[in-house]
Amino acid sequence: MTSVFYSEEEVIAAVARLDRTRLSRFLRAEVIAPAETEGRAVYRQVDVARMELLCDLCDDFELNDDALGLVMHLVDQLHGTRNDLRALMQALGDEPAEVKSRVQGRLAR
Repeated sequence: MTSVFYSEEEVIAAVARLDRTRLSRFLRAEVIAPAETEGRAVYRQVDVARMELLCDLCDDFELNDDALGLVMHLVDQLHGTRNDLRALMQALGDEPAEVKSRVQGRLAR
């Protein structure tokens, strides 16, 4: 799988409510962490989605930089927990029926 990278200009064009000032704010607040290739910052598709969310938070809730950092930290934790739960469910799916039944019984308590 190949990664697609966006330059600063491309990411500003891709995110409707993003401008250079707002991008600088997100970078200073450390809620966006671009990759680096050939000595320049580049952005991935996940960064684009994150900036869209950040713009929503700024515009709809008028969050300051500290609040943005806190909200994004919680979003990151939620995504990590979701991935852990998905892996646990996959591992449980590979277990014999007896183990699945025992786990379901414990969860029902």
